[in-house]
Parts: sequence; structure tokens; C-alpha cells
Amino acid sequence: TQNDFIAEYLAYRDVYLDIILDSETFAHAGICETCQSAEATFNCVTCTGDHGWCRPCLIRSHQSLPFHKIQFWNNMCFHDVTLAELGFIWYLGHGGEPCPSHGASEIDGLQDERADDVTEAGSLPHDTTPITVVHSSGVFTHVVSWCCCLGSNPQHLQLLRAGLFPASSTRPRTAFTFEVLDHFLIDALECKTSARSFYEKLTRLTNNTFPDTVPDRYRELMRVSRLWRDLKNRKWFGFGHDTESRPGPGDLALFCPSCPQPGINMPLHWKQKYERQVDYYYLFVVDGNFTAQHMNMRQPKLDIFLSDGLGYMVAEGEYQAHLASATESRERSTCSNHRAVNAANTNRSNLRATGVGATACARHGCFIPHCIVDFQKGERQVLFNILLIDRVDDKITSSHMNIDYSICNAIKHAGERIEDSLVIYDVGCQWSLHFAERVNNYHGLTLPDNTEIVAAVGKFHLSAHKLACFPRYSLNFIAGAGQVDGEILETLWAPFNKISPTARSMSQAHRQEILDDHMRNSNWKKLVQIIKTLLQKYKRANKGIDDTKVPFEELTSSLEVSKVSSWEKDETQAMEQRGEHLDIYQLKIDKAPTMAEIRLKLTETEYADTGKCGSISWLINGINLEDAQYVTISHIRKLPKGASAAQKAVVEEKRQKLAARISQFHEVADAMTEGIEVDAGTEHMDDTRFCAADMEEEAREAEDIEVASEETGEEVAAEAMGIWMPSSIPYPDALALGLGALQAEELHLRQGQANDCLEKLRQVLGHKAIIYRQHFRSADSTWAGTRSKQEANRCRIKIDKCVRSYQRARNAMQRLGADEDTLKNVYQEIQPSQLSVDREVTEENRYGQGSDRLAWFWRVNNGHDSHKDAWMDEFYRVNWLKAKARWQRWEEELSLVRYEMGWTVSWFRYKKEGWERRFHKATKHGHRAYAQRQVLLWERFLLDAENSFKDKMIIVT
Repeated sequence: TQNDFIAEYLAYRDVYLDIILDSETFAHAGICETCQSAEATFNCVTCTGDHGWCRPCLIRSHQSLPFHKIQFWNNMCFHDVTLAELGFIWYLGHGGEPCPSHGASEIDGLQDERADDVTEAGSLPHDTTPITVVHSSGVFTHVVSWCCCLGSNPQHLQLLRAGLFPASSTRPRTAFTFEVLDHFLIDALECKTSARSFYEKLTRLTNNTFPDTVPDRYRELMRVSRLWRDLKNRKWFGFGHDTESRPGPGDLALFCPSCPQPGINMPLHWKQKYERQVDYYYLFVVDGNFTAQHMNMRQPKLDIFLSDGLGYMVAEGEYQAHLASATESRERSTCSNHRAVNAANTNRSNLRATGVGATACARHGCFIPHCIVDFQKGERQVLFNILLIDRVDDKITSSHMNIDYSICNAIKHAGERIEDSLVIYDVGCQWSLHFAERVNNYHGLTLPDNTEIVAAVGKFHLSAHKLACFPRYSLNFIAGAGQVDGEILETLWAPFNKISPTARSMSQAHRQEILDDHMRNSNWKKLVQIIKTLLQKYKRANKGIDDTKVPFEELTSSLEVSKVSSWEKDETQAMEQRGEHLDIYQLKIDKAPTMAEIRLKLTETEYADTGKCGSISWLINGINLEDAQYVTISHIRKLPKGASAAQKAVVEEKRQKLAARISQFHEVADAMTEGIEVDAGTEHMDDTRFCAADMEEEAREAEDIEVASEETGEEVAAEAMGIWMPSSIPYPDALALGLGALQAEELHLRQGQANDCLEKLRQVLGHKAIIYRQHFRSADSTWAGTRSKQEANRCRIKIDKCVRSYQRARNAMQRLGADEDTLKNVYQEIQPSQLSVDREVTEENRYGQGSDRLAWFWRVNNGHDSHKDAWMDEFYRVNWLKAKARWQRWEEELSLVRYEMGWTVSWFRYKKEGWERRFHKATKHGHRAYAQRQVLLWERFLLDAENSFKDKMIIVT
């Protein structure tokens, strides 16, 4: 463990410290290691090993190492000096050698004469310029000697050829190494480092004691990093080779390798080659980020864009033209659960943009090029992640013109070959209502011909919608969707939130480049991990099929063929026509028959069934007496230690009244059984697993009951008395004694009792969920938290009470001869672990249904008797439809993953072949070398994918 390594270090801490301190002395003091004549007074910290040089030898040995850090030994200690102070000259244009036009001997002589005293700078040679060079190890000042040959490059190009990016193209006095610019871009992408923080780091690396002596090149870093990023992107996407074409919208953006792209990773005429029964969508997920704000600029007209619309952000001019021409629509919301009004930015008039809206591929989370839009303030403000609600004449209205532009651009970028698009949007139920009308009315919104759009809501957000939205916009009920949750964009915003404070005050062009760069980086990281991701999805899909197929087949085989056939027709119609036809996935009967309803039904026929009147009331009274016994036990448990005589007297009165009721009940029992000799009544034992809330009271309960027994002699306390009912004797014996009819009536009542207990259990579990969500999480004081805990404990007591009552009913049903199928499939045993699932029926549109397993009491079924019970039949119907949908989505998921593997391989091959064409067309050596390097890069991706997906992928050519 980490602690073991630290413990090992402690044993050597003093030794380590001594060795580090020993490095402060000059280990190679004496004669220069190179010339073996002069005194060695200089050491290089950057070079490995111990060295000692004289000044001329030091400069010669570091002619190609300008960024090494040098120390001078003054016979007592080291102090830092720079190569420039020692007379180092950086020669440009001739491979590090002096320019012949100057006369090499003259320059060498000047270099040897300089800095005999390291504290004097001396005069500069002819045609040299002091340049501040920013490197990854610090900030350096060097004397640069330019090439003055006839036809030589301008100074800024000489710097560029030497691996130094000039801060100016006219009279460069500052340059950045390619290495430090690459470091800054990686730091910004991975660590979210701002330019200011990065330069402060370089300043401290240069001089941690006196940082003010280091030249400040922060503004130059900001500017040069933008230029470097632009050049790197154009190089990466091949526009350094494809000089005959200019990048268009989204051409400097990386897209998803696993999404279907006809003509790139699948055939152009794919419809003739793919399975006709499979639905293929472009799967888009749409979301907004209101942390990515942007402040108003003082002089926006002076802003210069380097890649406007070439990456992920849309072109500003076209987008503003769309907003100017579009009339803001007001649409009444039909989803009553959208009540949130986002007022976070109401008074922030200094914001140019309140956030961004994005569209990404829903299956892999890759941002789609040229479809990221800004949200605006003012009259055309459109908030996105939470639907903005305006109350106008008591009508709820909304607007979508910003995000419409993003979705249209995303669909157009995907191409015209796949006509169907699945758009997953937090408020898709409202957005989709008039989307087609808005596209027809606004010139800025265009779509490919024959485009068909299916709207859906992400699984997590769907739980906040009204129940009617659940079947119509759930991803569980869309053929071809596979297993996608529609919430992947939420996970992508976290890194963007870290850069939002920095980007907030940038110029608009700079902010656009920063956002593009981070989205490109996000897509690149997805690409690098795509092979591993698809293999995980493949494994998960196979497991999902195993978990859902067999239970669905078993459920189907237990049902009547005619009903299954009818449900299949309803399902086919719902998949084809959608809309209100999808309501088949909702329950049409709210709950099971209660005990009161069963009592009424039995009372109407009790004389015909048993030949006796009043048997139902008598049985109901017996069940109520069982409950009364447990109420009395609860009162005893609540007695405090050292209870007063008055408190004990109250409990004793309850006992006496209960004993009288039990005695009267048994007198009626004699009449109901016509004097048949029967055994003693049934004594119920609590299941200790469901007495957790009362465990603290158990000791007092035992003590109090014992005391009561002593006080009453050998007489049994009322709460411990056995109550005789038909279920007290075995089913065969009851039939032999002629009590079969009474047992049948009690069985029906016990079923009603069980139904009531399960209904109460569901309600209490739902109440418990509300307490945990609304109170525990929002408790703003100790008092509120304590009250919430008390409420939760009360719920737990009620839950245990419902379970114990259900157990009594189920045990009685067993003794009454209930068939095994009913006890196994309908009235099952309740396990403590099942009580943690508290959202299944109370939140029918909850998140996480794609692969869930309901606790049985949320989906009670009785297939064998469903023809007699509309409630059971309805539960069976909905559960069968949902079980089939779950299995089908997993089957689709496996099919999609196998195709995605093939599309990924084809995409890598497409990239490889593209760079091969550039290699063969290139005429310059550098261009050919870079193209070949890219060929090898994509070839490695291709081989890795082919080997990993072997025997799994499907490739259609």
C-alpha cells in the first residue's frame, strides 16, 4: 500500500537528505573536463552526471542546448548564470553554425572575448538581436545572430525554421518554442490551466526568488497559442496538404468513428445491403450548459476569427442572421410538470451569451461538428436545459429557435443518406410539437429531404415529466434505439465547467476557439477509448439479453396465447404509429381489489355459499383482532422504563377489552362451526427481520409482559392469546369437518388483506422516498434533519408493520390450501433487500428501467386466474409489454454494437487511405513524411480494431 512505501522512506529520510545536500557542492571542481587546461568553474544542472567546464568549453558543449541551466562556482557555493551572460550566441540559418556572410572568425573572436567576467554582458556582435525565448523549462534571453545571405528568409521565418514561433512577424523580439506551445495546449486541455497560471509556472521555474525580474510575456502567450492551435488543426486535418481547398463548416472538427456515415464507414447505398428489418437512426442527444457564459465585449468589431464555423461552434454570421429573421414563437406547454423558471441570469445584462447548446451522438458522446450554439439574453433569450416557462395570460409558453438551429445543423452534417433521426432532448415532448412548422417558416432552418424525426426524452429527465410523457417519449419503447439513456452529454459538461470562468471574459473569437479545442479533445479521447468501449458494450449487451430473454419467454409461455396475440398486435401498431398508441405501456387499472371490496362481494353471496349469515363479518372480526393484538404489543413496547402505575393501568385496560373481544369472538365461532371440537387458535410469531425499528423496545416488552403474567397468575395475556379461525386447522381436516366453505371465504378475505398490505407497503415506500429526496437532501438545519430522520423512522415502523401483517395473511393462505402457483407467483415472500426499491410504482416513469428487475410486489401477477380478474390481467399485459421491450432493446443493442465495430474499422481504414492519397500527391519531403506518419498512426488503430473485434463485428461492403 501507499503507507508501506512511506514507512520504508522514513527509515532512509536522513540519508536522502544528506545526499541531496551533498549535491550542493562542486563535485567536479578542478580542471576543465574538455580542454584539460583551464580551471573548471561552471556546472550544468540540466545535463545528467557531474561535469565541470571552463567558460569557452561550456559554450561550445551547449551550442545546441540553449535551454540548459548553468551554475557558476565561486569557490564557496553555486549561483545561477545564463548562457547569454557567458557570451552564448544562437546562430540561425546554417544548422547552428555562424552565417558565412558575417565572417566566422570575427564572430568566434567576439564570442570568446565576451563575458570574461560573468557579471558583464559586453557589447553585442554585428547583426545580432536579444530575443526573449519562452521554453517549457523557463523564460530565457538569448542573443540571436541572423542569417544575412542573399535571399535569406525574414527574421520571423528564420525563427520558425529553428523551432521558435515568433510573437511578431515584423520585428520579433519574443519567441516561443514549439515544445512549450504543445505543453500549454495539453495543460489547458487536460488540467484546464489558464494562460496566466501556465506563465506564472514558467516564471517561477525561471526565478522563484525574484519572479519580477523575469520578462512578462503573458499577452504574447495568449496570442501565439491561438495561432499555434490554428496551425496544428489545419495540419492535423490535412489542409497543409490539400492546399487547393479551404476548410468548410466543421472541417476542423473530429467526429465519431462508430456512428453510421454513408460513404465513409458504410456504403453510400446501404439500404440495399443492410437487413431490411433493422431500423437505423442517427441518434442525437441535445443539452445545454449555462455555466459556459460569455461577457459583452467592448469592441466586438475588432475581433478576428481564425476558425469561425470550422469547428464545433456554428458560424457567427449565419447564426445571427437566423436569429434576426426568426420570429420568436410562443407555444403553450402541454407537460404540466415543467414548472421551473430559470431566473439565474435575469439581471445579468453584461452577458453576451448565457450558455451554450450542444448536439452530440447519443451512443458515444461525440460532439457533432458545426452545431454548437450560444444562448442569448433579451427578448430572444432561450434557455434550454430546463425549459423556460413564461406566464403570459396564465398560459405556459416556450421557445426553441436557438436549439432548432443546432439540431438542423447536426442532421445536415450527418448527411442525407440516413433519413431517420432520433433526437433526445430534455423537453422533447414540447420541442417536437411544432418543429416541422418552424423549419418550414424560418429560412435559417433547413433539413435534407425525407427527413423523419422521432423525439424522445432522456431516461433521467423523463422522471420529471408528467406520467403521460412516459410511454410516448421513453427510449425503452423506440424500436432501433438499443440501450441508450440519452444523458451522456451531462457527463461531458463537467470538464467544460472548469474552463468556463477563464473563457467567460475572452474575446468571442478566442472563446470559440477554446470551446472548439476542448470539444475536439473530448472527441479524441472518445476515439482513443472507442475499441475498449465497444468491447464493454458487447459484453454488457450479451449479459442484458441473457437477463431478459429467458424471463420474457417464461412469462409468455405462462400466458394465454390469445391474449399474447392481441398484445402483439397492439405493440406493432404502437411501434408504427406511435403517439397515443404508445399508451398501451401504461396501466389502465390503478390498484387491486381491496379487502372492503372483497368483503362486499362475499357478503352478497355468503348465504348461498355457506348456508350461514354473518360468517363474513365474523371472519373480518377475527382478522381485526389479530391486528388489535399487535397494536397492544406496540403499546407495551412504547412503555418507558420504570413506567408509572397510571401508564401500566392504561395498557392493562386495553388488554382486558381485547380479551373480552376475543372471548366473544370464540363464542360466535362455536355457532359458525356448529359446536365442532377444534384445536386451539393460531399464535403468530414475529419475523425478527422486520422488527428492526422496535428492537430497542424488545427487552422492555419482555419484562412488561412477564410482569403482567405474574399479576394475572397463569392466565395468558390478551395479546398472546391464540385466535381460532378456519385457517387454524389444516385444509384436509377442515374439509373432513365440513368447514371447507368457511375456509374458502377466509382465503378470499386473506387475499384481500394481502392486497391491502401490499398497497399500503407501496404507499409507505413511496412516502419514504419523498422524505429522502425532498427533506434529507434539502435540510438546512439540524432541526430539519432531525425531523426528517424521525419521519423516516416512522416510515420504517409502518413498513415493518405492513410486512408482518402481510406475512400473517400469507401464512393463513398457506394453511387454507392456497395453490402453490398463487403463493409462488402472486403472493411471494418479502425479503428485506426488496424493501430498498421504493420507486417502482409510485414513479412509473422513473429512470433506470432499461435493465431493472422489479421487486415482485410492485408488479403482482396471476396469469392463471387473470381471466377472472381485470386487475391481474392489466398488470400482466403491461409487464409483458415492458418485458418484451427490454429484451428487444438489448437485442438491438447487440446488433448495433456489432455494426458499430464494423463501422469503426471502416472509419479507421478511411482515414488511413485518405493520408495515403496525400502521401502520394505530396511533392515536398516534409509533407510526405508527415503524411506517412499519419498513415502509420491510423494503420495502428485499424489493426488494433480488427484484432479486437474479430468474430464479433459486422462489416457490409
